[in-house]
Amino acid sequence: MSAFEFFFSFFGLILGLSVVEVMTGVARVLKQRRRIKVGYVTPLLAVLLLVDLASFWANTWGMLQDIQISLGLLVVGVMVAGVYFLAASMVFADDLDEWPSLDAFYDAHKRWVVGGVWLANMLSGFAFTAFVTTPAEYWSGMISLPSLITVGWFTAVMGGVALFRDHRINAALLVIGLSGYVL
Repeated sequence: MSAFEFFFSFFGLILGLSVVEVMTGVARVLKQRRRIKVGYVTPLLAVLLLVDLASFWANTWGMLQDIQISLGLLVVGVMVAGVYFLAASMVFADDLDEWPSLDAFYDAHKRWVVGGVWLANMLSGFAFTAFVTTPAEYWSGMISLPSLITVGWFTAVMGGVALFRDHRINAALLVIGLSGYVL
């Protein structure tokens, strides 16, 4: 087993649990769809998180092919994957009977979810890049115009979702966020 296979099997397991957490929430809601009002912002948030996880998984796969395993890399991997898991666990309510609608749960927990997605992306972007580049490459990449635009755009979208209460604005921002993965 290569160092990359070792790291990615551990890291991928935790990321996989995040996907399972979201999909379990979807299944729970589908089973109770006649009893609870689903709305549209929670499903959009779930899709954004799943797309972000898939994109993150693919980018990490490409970035870390030639890594040297270290305790620091494993700790960063656990932190990033752990943040993703915590965010994934807050997309859907565990007990749907406690909430009148998914929109109410969304309003109470969206900041944790989008904050977690933002933090996982920032942690991984800054920390994983440090493990695969030289200091000169790292800083020139971090302060490059494309990097600054990407971080600024992502921060604006996630921050907007966190700050605005109107579900139509949130839905528009989530769709804008999703469009960033396909453009």
